[in-house]
Amino acid sequence: MNDILKAFQRRHQEKLEQLQRDEVDEALIDGLQLLIADLRQAGGAVADPAGRGQLRALMRFWGNVVYDHTDAYPDMTLHPLDPGRTPPPEELARRPLPPLIWALVGGAAAIIIAVGLVGLGRLTRPEAAPITATPAPFLSDVAVGAGLDSSGALEAASDIFCTNTAEIAAEFALEGIQPEMEWRWEVKRDGDIVADQPTAPWGRETQRAGVRLLAGGSEGVEPGQYELLVYVGERVVGAHSFRVLDTAPRVFDLQVTDAPRPAEGSTSEGAFEDGVRVFYLSYEYEGLCLGVDASYVLYHEGERVQERVETWSSAPQGETQISFQAPGDLSFSSGDYEAAVIVAGEEQARVRFTIVDPASVEKPPVPAMGDITIALGVQPDGEPIITAPDNVFDWNTKVVYAIFDYVDMSDGLRWSAVWMRNGQEAAREGHFWDIEEDGAEGARWVAHCNELGRVLPGGNYSVTLYIENVAQRTADFRILYYVPQ
Repeated sequence: MNDILKAFQRRHQEKLEQLQRDEVDEALIDGLQLLIADLRQAGGAVADPAGRGQLRALMRFWGNVVYDHTDAYPDMTLHPLDPGRTPPPEELARRPLPPLIWALVGGAAAIIIAVGLVGLGRLTRPEAAPITATPAPFLSDVAVGAGLDSSGALEAASDIFCTNTAEIAAEFALEGIQPEMEWRWEVKRDGDIVADQPTAPWGRETQRAGVRLLAGGSEGVEPGQYELLVYVGERVVGAHSFRVLDTAPRVFDLQVTDAPRPAEGSTSEGAFEDGVRVFYLSYEYEGLCLGVDASYVLYHEGERVQERVETWSSAPQGETQISFQAPGDLSFSSGDYEAAVIVAGEEQARVRFTIVDPASVEKPPVPAMGDITIALGVQPDGEPIITAPDNVFDWNTKVVYAIFDYVDMSDGLRWSAVWMRNGQEAAREGHFWDIEEDGAEGARWVAHCNELGRVLPGGNYSVTLYIENVAQRTADFRILYYVPQ
């Protein structure tokens, strides 16, 4: 092991001892990120493939620790080999020797000849093997999951487990471990050891192992934050954190909208106009663990029309949104719909909504006033008295009535009548409809006269009826000018 790898192995061991003492704070995380950065840069100076593999393994191990506490992976890309930092052996051999070396060569030659004679008798002895340093073992490629299968492989790898998880196991590699080395592991929850394996020889040629850590029986593994520690001898060579949730999967507060984000005040049930092509289903959740199956089913008139299944990979609690899209360029058909959320095969919640058929929508009645009849009088039931076919009246007319029918009027509607003479406003009256007095439909009239009781001046007249400032009907009439005989 060269000096660079030895230095990193010492720093690795120091960080492991801090981790074992539960000294995980901001300073340690900053130190780990600095260590990972140094390991990356060391890739430019380490040419040996085994040494570069050890650098990568150390980065992966500490990168996982940083992720466990920050939810973000650091950059773990090893720098490429830099020839300027690692000159080839033949280049070193071509460097000129210092003058002092040449001065000693002559004297050394005689000694070499003498020693050579003595060594001639030892040529038959086997040469001793060079002593090489054995790198300290370290943990890599750690994964935990919901047990081991019959072949010993890890099942449903995850760092977050649902409630009622029956078993948790781990699979990892101990780089550099030898069969005769003693090792052990322990699992802690809140600083207390809850499971362990006694010290024993590694006893295998391969460096990988799968172990069963926790068994919870019918009630499942107890909820909490756990940490797996692996020892070789009395030294911690690696650690890995995982969590068992304390809340069963739950989905609630479902909302369906036709926009990507629910509008303020929207409810979990609603009606949508025809022509919707995409529905958005939003919901809140808790207790969802990594790897669990979440299904979304859309029903139309009781029939399943769409289904989506995804493997959960988000946080264990929060809120999210998914969408249902109509096939092709079509829009969803009108009718009653339901959207359901299913977690691990169990339906959690559903929401109902409707797409309204335009043909079935009852439009609200529209208030209206009918054609206007111009007369010189009116009966109490609205029957006109003295009309003119061409609406031309004599010069001595003192009052004119505008009689009209109305329908679908409602209480409080604002309405008015405007009288015009020769293009100028002659009179105006406005009212609020009284449903108790006039009802929703019937006949009514308005009158125009001179306040002093005189005859109306001759000219071209019109009267226009309005509801909420919207013109409804207009009638024109004429009063002849006085012509002396």
